[in-house]
Amino acid sequence: MGTITVTASGKDGVGKSTLSVFIGASLASISGKVLVIELDSGQRSIDIVSGTYGKLIYDINDVLSGKIEPAKAIVESPVAKGLFVLSAPFIQSSLSIDEFFKLVSSLGEEYNHVIIDSASSMGAMFAACSCAMNALLVTTADPAGIREANSARDRLIENSVFDIRLIINRLVPSRITSGIFPDLDFVIDSIGSRLIGVVPESDDIAAASSGILALPRSSKSKKIFDNIAKRMLGEEIPLSVQ
Repeated sequence: MGTITVTASGKDGVGKSTLSVFIGASLASISGKVLVIELDSGQRSIDIVSGTYGKLIYDINDVLSGKIEPAKAIVESPVAKGLFVLSAPFIQSSLSIDEFFKLVSSLGEEYNHVIIDSASSMGAMFAACSCAMNALLVTTADPAGIREANSARDRLIENSVFDIRLIINRLVPSRITSGIFPDLDFVIDSIGSRLIGVVPESDDIAAASSGILALPRSSKSKKIFDNIAKRMLGEEIPLSVQ
């Protein structure tokens, strides 16, 4: 059985889908097949980030309804060998938690790691938590992001997901040194989850997540994603912020 991780956030626009894809790519390069399942119809972007735009004919609702087999809706991403994507529908619809649980449990037998790119809606969160073994909680360092991430952490715990690791995304260090945003210790203490990675704002990531250019293999951003993936797999790698 593969590991099932939910990527969660308290609000939209913190980069959750981008992190799901690029961390998934790093996991695939280390440990084999990885599937990213998108549940966020409202912010649907996984096809662009994963380079599968125009290739995703079916979505998760087609699978859950029994219209098609999962293999017909799952597409391999060119971002990394062994990285696969199952997209959300264009239009938000209700999600059967029981059917979703059965689907993810069966897919967990085929993939070494399943990442559920959840939405902030309660329905999507309930469904993701029903089968998640752990969570990546994504926040930005601004006060609104911290407050909403704290609420998301509470929802994860209420739904019996206790292994929660924090990612501080889109960090601009000068905003902390100038006093615009609080320091990282304050962010971590306020949310109360163990830090697994800090991802600075980056033109490389912005270009890659927009489908313009691939993320350079030699880039600092790629190394950050690789290190997060290794920490998820149990390696002890020191955290650094530059």
